[in-house]
This record gives sequence, C-alpha cells and structure tokens, in this order.
Amino acid sequence: MADMTDAERDNFLSDVRVAVLVIERADKGPLCAPVWYRYVDGAFEVTMEDSSAKAALLRRAGRASICIQDESPPYKYVTAEGAATVEALGGPERHNLILEIATRYLGDEDGRRYADGFSPDEEGGALMTLRPRRWQTTAY
Repeated sequence: MADMTDAERDNFLSDVRVAVLVIERADKGPLCAPVWYRYVDGAFEVTMEDSSAKAALLRRAGRASICIQDESPPYKYVTAEGAATVEALGGPERHNLILEIATRYLGDEDGRRYADGFSPDEEGGALMTLRPRRWQTTAY
C-alpha cells in the first residue's frame, strides 16, 4: 500500500469514475450522494439543481468531502476534503457544462441526449466547486 504522487493522483482523477460527495447535516448522518464530476485546476466541479438538498447543505456547511475509487485490482482511491462553494448556473453555460460532463461519462451520442434534457434557456441549476485542502490517496 502506497500513497500516490500528485501526478498519479491527477491521472487517476482524469479517468471516468463516479464519485461520492459527502456533506454534513446537523440533524442526522452526512448526506452521501453519487455524482459525476469534472476535475480542473485542482478543484472538483459538480452540477446539480439549485433547489436540491445537496445545494442547500453545501451552502450551509461551506465544505464537503469527495471519494473516488477503483473497485478493480489493484485497488486505488482518492479522498479530498475542503471548502465548497455553490453558485447559480443556468442558460447556455449550464447546458454546455452538462453536455461536457455527460459525454465524458456516457459517450457522445448518449451524453448529448442526456444534456438535451436541460434546455439552453433553462435556469435553476447550480455548480459546486470543491477546492481540496486535505487529500488521502492510496494505491494497493
């Protein structure tokens, strides 16, 4: 078992994997939600509905954790925690970001079909940006 170098970590995060976003809640255990992400310039970006529980909890907490793993041998994972911001996202900017992330996960045709469910004229989205302060990386 060994820690990843920063380059190994960034390479691992560039692969297509579903992450688990973890947000604290005051009245019960943390909210854990599977999410598609984009990792850019050392930060994680996740789209969501602005009215979602995730967005409300993130605004309240101002921080989150994220876990990305490879379930196939040799097992690897990355966890990160840090400050999280949520900003409104709508219109063509929202549609284009959803299209980019969806095609990453689903391929061109299915990604486009998924993104077309979000009109370029539609508001109501949000973008979470998580800037890690602490990392844990392990490669077995």
